[in-house]
Amino acid sequence: MDPSGVKRAARLTALAALCLVTVVLLLPAAISVSTGGAVPGFIGEFGRWLWPAVGAMVLVAIGLALWERVRGHETSSRTAALSRVESRVKALLASSLAAQTQIKLGVLKQPRLAVRVEGEGISSSDLEAVYDRLGHTMVLVGPVGSGRSTLLHELCLALVERARNDPEAPIPVVVDLATWRAYGTRKPTEFTSWLLREMNLRYGISRSAGTIWLRRERVAVLVDGLDEVPRVDRAHCESELAPFASVVCSTGPIENLPSVFVEPLSRGQVLEYIASVSPRLDSLESALTPEIWERLDSPLALNLLALTHLDKQVDTIGTDFVGSFVVERLSGQRGAGPTIRALKFLARLDRPDLGAPVHMPHRRAWLPLLPTRPLWLLFIRAVPAAYAGGVSAVAFMTGLRLGLWSALVFVVTASALLVMVNKLPHVFHPPGRAHGIITAALAFLAGVLAGSLVGLVGLWLGEIGTSWPYFVTYVFVVVASFFLALGFIPGDAPVPWAVLIAAAPGVAMIWTGPYAVLSGMGLGFSAGVAGGVFAAAVGRVWRTVRPAQHQRMRLGRPWWVQPAIPVLGAAGLLGGIGATGSWGTALGVALGLLVTPTAARDYVWPFDALAEVAAEGVTRPLSLGELSFRRKALLHLAQDRLLLTRVDGEYRFTHVALRDHLASCDPTALVRATRR
Repeated sequence: MDPSGVKRAARLTALAALCLVTVVLLLPAAISVSTGGAVPGFIGEFGRWLWPAVGAMVLVAIGLALWERVRGHETSSRTAALSRVESRVKALLASSLAAQTQIKLGVLKQPRLAVRVEGEGISSSDLEAVYDRLGHTMVLVGPVGSGRSTLLHELCLALVERARNDPEAPIPVVVDLATWRAYGTRKPTEFTSWLLREMNLRYGISRSAGTIWLRRERVAVLVDGLDEVPRVDRAHCESELAPFASVVCSTGPIENLPSVFVEPLSRGQVLEYIASVSPRLDSLESALTPEIWERLDSPLALNLLALTHLDKQVDTIGTDFVGSFVVERLSGQRGAGPTIRALKFLARLDRPDLGAPVHMPHRRAWLPLLPTRPLWLLFIRAVPAAYAGGVSAVAFMTGLRLGLWSALVFVVTASALLVMVNKLPHVFHPPGRAHGIITAALAFLAGVLAGSLVGLVGLWLGEIGTSWPYFVTYVFVVVASFFLALGFIPGDAPVPWAVLIAAAPGVAMIWTGPYAVLSGMGLGFSAGVAGGVFAAAVGRVWRTVRPAQHQRMRLGRPWWVQPAIPVLGAAGLLGGIGATGSWGTALGVALGLLVTPTAARDYVWPFDALAEVAAEGVTRPLSLGELSFRRKALLHLAQDRLLLTRVDGEYRFTHVALRDHLASCDPTALVRATRR
């Protein structure tokens, strides 16, 4: 049995015994003696020491509890952490392209990799021995596809077994530096916080235990993905990981760390591997030219070559192993275009994992990747049409419930305010023949639905005050008008103007009563908040678009669609035919709409939070051009074709070389190649 486990069991037993004796025996006896009761016979002359004994027992129990808090969970957490590390690393190995190739080809094992320490001429296939000889600190150096990650994971499994047999051996954990980014930014997070978060997320190691283990050097950090860190952050990253990392995978040496180079595959290893797949690769050996032999020196190249030409008569072999593999994997598929476009989009997201099935990141990560057409459809067709649909729906409900005058005031005021807070640019030209009538129609319907909901909320707000006393309603309308005007009026001295505006309902309510003004104010406020937040959301989306995308959309003549389309909401005036309504209600509608500029500001809470949510909602449909609704089927297809793999319930590319190739490919040329 683990000695540290015995010690922890003894501590827990002692703590439980102390608590039991103190609560059941000593504390009741001490209370009895203090209140004049008799001393229990078995205690005898030691009765006067009861309270000191209780105090001492409590102090000892607190000490044991603190010890358990600081170190007590280490044994159980250590055992569980080792199990989770082993399970996850085995899953990573099983999902790698090398393991998938073994399954596909039916071979028992991959060629055994060897390493060579810098400055030494002797290679070794025992990485664990090299790791011990170098003092448990080294850089595993090799080009992309050389098998560094596989060696790192195999070393981790060996260290897990060592840690199980030796309680003093550190727990190995594999972390991927590709996730070393602050959420929503391109800047790196503080390294220790990121490391603790990764240990907790991947292996269930709590932050408190992880902090203690790192401080006591009871964790061996094996780092992968250093080459995924942007170059501007690379030097900072290397300096940050130096105090923690035991093994780092890199394409180049790191200063002050011993380098261990992954040896390339020998010709004999390649021929042995091809022979092990006989007869499925019998024609491959004869097609290996000197140029191909020069490139065929890594496990990645060998696996890609074998999978590309499996069960085929091979005459010639191209030098682009990754490209040929991708074409072979996607050939014969009906409608390969959407699949290729989606894979290119996912590859350009630059994420180590793609979610399950795909959790879209913040729009800053993917909106700049879109072509001009969907952006043009959003800003020129969808947004104005949605404005028009919303104005029409609210105007119709206003006329139907509050009368024609209220609906007319709403249409005129809302259209003017929407133009004033409009975040769209004013210079556009349609790219090509993209008319987008269907997009505009769908956006108009969405605006009608949203406007109907806004109208219902506004009518409900207007009816809340019908049960209030006359004086309370009167004061509320005046005060609310003052604050609405205060946020509406720009400049350094808005108070006099706000007082003047607030005086208008104060005078009008002498004739109309406060309830009519309040009913219109509720609807105007609801519509003003919705319109302002939507305008702010559109502005946020526009600021996310890259300057190059701005320029492509700005070519051409001015097109003043923004002021024109919201005015089409005048069609909603049909709801007011037959009832003119009260001009006091119309005044309330105008007063409530004064909130529009305030709601359109990005820095006013809670409108800023609402604008961010609305901006994400507006942009999500744009991704459907790259990722269709059938994205789960697409991901399953890519997984079946060995382009994607799944680990921890999340998809990722089987190799970074495949991801980089798809990110930089020409989808049209790739589709043509798959058809040939």
